[in-house]
Amino acid sequence: MRLAREMRHFEATWDVQTSTTDVTLPFDNVGRVSVVTAKEDAWTVTADFHFLSLEPIVARDFARPLFVRLFRYLVAFFDYWLSGTAFSIFVKSWRFGLYFLYPFALTCFFFFAVLLASFGALRFADMHVPGLPALIAVLALLPLLATLGNRWSVTHLMDLWSFSLEYLHGRRPEAEALMERYAGIVVETANAQRFDEIILVGHSTGGGLILDIAARSLKADPELAQRAEISLLTLGSTALKFGLHPAATAYRSKVQTLVDETLLGWAEFQCLIDVINFYNTNPVEAMALKQREQTGSSAFPIVRRIHLSKMMSRAAYERIRGRFFRIHYQFILANTREYYYDFFRICFGPLPISSIPDDPTLKLPRQREAAR
Repeated sequence: MRLAREMRHFEATWDVQTSTTDVTLPFDNVGRVSVVTAKEDAWTVTADFHFLSLEPIVARDFARPLFVRLFRYLVAFFDYWLSGTAFSIFVKSWRFGLYFLYPFALTCFFFFAVLLASFGALRFADMHVPGLPALIAVLALLPLLATLGNRWSVTHLMDLWSFSLEYLHGRRPEAEALMERYAGIVVETANAQRFDEIILVGHSTGGGLILDIAARSLKADPELAQRAEISLLTLGSTALKFGLHPAATAYRSKVQTLVDETLLGWAEFQCLIDVINFYNTNPVEAMALKQREQTGSSAFPIVRRIHLSKMMSRAAYERIRGRFFRIHYQFILANTREYYYDFFRICFGPLPISSIPDDPTLKLPRQREAAR
């Protein structure tokens, strides 16, 4: 449904025609759809879009008892502070730091709101039972998290942070298995030699995981980038929540292998008003990795900054202002105004990532035939 809706925006914004196959739902954790995009008689692009689903991991975490989820989250939260990672996060991006604090702040709010209410009620009733307000607050916390916490994405983010810590420590074997499987798909796709360009896209947490998948792909086939034009595209990425942790040595080593593969391209798009990304940071520099010698247009990654107000109609932009999750998702939705960044145009249009400059005036080419 989302693909069909956004495709209509894509067609209207860029005056193109599209046709899509039925979406194969990810029962095997890989969703698939084929999209053909055409610009009158000027060019035609065929794109196979594969969606690498993390649903098994998310569903397993959601299915845990809530008190277990809360405990695992608190372990992760305090680990990030004790390891110094939380301080590094605030140094790199204080906005993302506030996002990091969000689930903990809401959890504390629920607890202390009930604590104060219980204390006031008992005092009004002239009852003095030491520790009773705290006991009531503890007992009320889980129901509040299950209702308001679920509605406000607190429990979702609790699981996300506990997963992040376990993943960077290598304690999520099911995630390791998925990353290996997805890396195998990348290798198979490249070896098929059917495409002009293969784009490995990662949004949000996926912006960190796609780097892992790319590194595993190169490990499985060291000559992979010589057989196919492969580019990385990270959107609103939160990879540094892995890479800044002192224990993430293995993760940083994987990212270093991407830097060392000179045939690999990487474009990272960031947005100021999106709090769920490390705005104005270079992830390779932030992880203190050895950088490529090239400069300028050959930088790795090329960090580009986007303005949502230039991507969307004024009415649409006003509707999402203040809704930070909705703002975060605009990275992977279609534009309603022509702009140099458009997720659908990158995935289904004729331009390779390497040809997209940091220039809002860029137009689609009039002549080109491509198959991606």
